[in-house]
Amino acid sequence: MLVMAENGPFCGQLAGHDLDVVWHEQPGADVLRSLWASLPGGAVCSAFQAPQFVECFFQEMAPAACDTFGVLAAYRAGLPDPLALLPLIRFRKGPVRIASTPDLGVADQNGPVLSKALTSEGEETVQAVLAAMIEAIPDADVVDIKKLHASIGSASNPFFLHPKASLESCSLSLDADALLAAGTGSGHGVYKKVRVNFRKLQGEGVQLVEATTPEERVKNLEALIVSKAERFKALGRLNSMKLDNREDFYRALAAQPGRENPFKVLALRCGDDIVAVVAMMVEDGFATLVLISIGPEQWHRFSPGMVALVHSIYWARDNNIRNYSFGTGLQDYKSRFGATEQSTRRLLLPLTVKGHAAITALKAKKGLRETVDRWKQQKTSQTA
Repeated sequence: MLVMAENGPFCGQLAGHDLDVVWHEQPGADVLRSLWASLPGGAVCSAFQAPQFVECFFQEMAPAACDTFGVLAAYRAGLPDPLALLPLIRFRKGPVRIASTPDLGVADQNGPVLSKALTSEGEETVQAVLAAMIEAIPDADVVDIKKLHASIGSASNPFFLHPKASLESCSLSLDADALLAAGTGSGHGVYKKVRVNFRKLQGEGVQLVEATTPEERVKNLEALIVSKAERFKALGRLNSMKLDNREDFYRALAAQPGRENPFKVLALRCGDDIVAVVAMMVEDGFATLVLISIGPEQWHRFSPGMVALVHSIYWARDNNIRNYSFGTGLQDYKSRFGATEQSTRRLLLPLTVKGHAAITALKAKKGLRETVDRWKQQKTSQTA
């Protein structure tokens, strides 16, 4: 059992070693970068737990949407470098305090941040460290972490493998073999159509450009934000980019310096006219499509959004990406590229008596909803 010392670390045991779990509340950029940099052997994480992502999330989204936020760091007692990190936010639903990973709709994969040194010790040790970290989460009733994929970078995702994790949904992705096959042979007709439309766009003076500086990324992102606002308005739908300060979050992420920035942006441009923009999150051989938009109507006949999307797949292939994910959702268009389904899981754990009651009520509500849905399906089939 872990206990909390006044203004100090949580203390526990791991395979005969003392284990300290320290809560860094509302850390600044310098603390975040230091934590990630100090992981022995380097960090193993998805792009959505990269330090740049977490920094921008804590800066732009967490303050208004969450009660608090921070990072749990697990150490072997007496050693200066952490074994693992767990970025967390805490928010309320009624009286229930919920701890989760930084998400709020902008993370497509969730999980902890592991050191390469820890992953080399085997899955049992990794699970023991993460169990200690979960037990040390301060002032929360429930842990609720969604969109858990089987792997985080080069390692298995311990939350996906957790015995209490349950099947949530699926996502579509291209593995290394599918990426190598993309656009070759007779295969999927969408690649042939894109080749034809890209040639037509090139004939109109359009070029495909990767933004390699913060200024270029921000400029292309601004065009994407404008295009999305116009598109949502035309459809009469709520602009999801306006939720929880997402626009400023992406602006801050795009403006992060350095080649290690996981936010990658490709654009189809004709002079100063931006025809289409696609943005990915990239880390440790994994790429995830996160944003896409198309520009002025004069270009729509060339399907520039589809052209940009396919070229992001080619970009992934040419940059030694092992897995290209289409993000959350199973929209029909995603199946046109030869993608396969990958299961995602959800980790829902009680930490207090109130948490137990909340999860029991949630499961009862879900069971009732599923029963009603089955009843409706039976009635429909009987009257068909």
